[in-house]
Amino acid sequence: MCTNNIRRMRRLILEASEKELQKAGIELPPLKKIKSLELLYFLRQDNQELATISRIELLDPSTKIQDLKDSGLLLDAQIIEQEKSGAYILFTRTASPTLQNVLNDLGIEGGYLFPPLGIADGKVRFSFLGNEQQIKSFMEKVNAIGIHFRVVLLADANFSPISPLSQLTAKQREVLLAAYKYGYYDIPRKITSEELAKKIGLVNSTVVEHLRKAEQRLIKQIIESKF
Repeated sequence: MCTNNIRRMRRLILEASEKELQKAGIELPPLKKIKSLELLYFLRQDNQELATISRIELLDPSTKIQDLKDSGLLLDAQIIEQEKSGAYILFTRTASPTLQNVLNDLGIEGGYLFPPLGIADGKVRFSFLGNEQQIKSFMEKVNAIGIHFRVVLLADANFSPISPLSQLTAKQREVLLAAYKYGYYDIPRKITSEELAKKIGLVNSTVVEHLRKAEQRLIKQIIESKF
């Protein structure tokens, strides 16, 4: 098996003010009724909609989730759980452009915006996943367009035991991360399962089996977990 050519992924977390991002031409969702919004998991991300598991705190406790739908902020919102603090864990759908389009609009090639992403107290915190060169390019682009930001974290992309990836076997995790890196989950796909299999030194049927089992475990973890 040949995996030595796979470069280590790194994770960058930045924080910037809403005003800074708006000045740079980055559109943010209207949050008039929301105190904080955090995207925990991405379920669907394409040119039609963004479906997520999100945590939302409302400014006014009397506000109903239906009010968010009526305002046009969300296409759909289903309550999964309400925390003791009053915050909601929701399944949400919005017609927002894909997060990858945000990177494309900034002229950033490669790498991925990665949860958790959040907005609270006028500040936006977001994670970027990429190799060393992609991280460097991302930082250069952000600096070039004049966004003032604070680096919260820059480290190797190690996943803690509480990560959904910890539910996978080592082989499933290895194949899934390689698929993610090489664009198997991009829209449109940049690589087929056969091409991916050649890159990581496995037969196609084994790659497909690992991916299907990994996807099944992750979906089950997302749906059944208490956040």
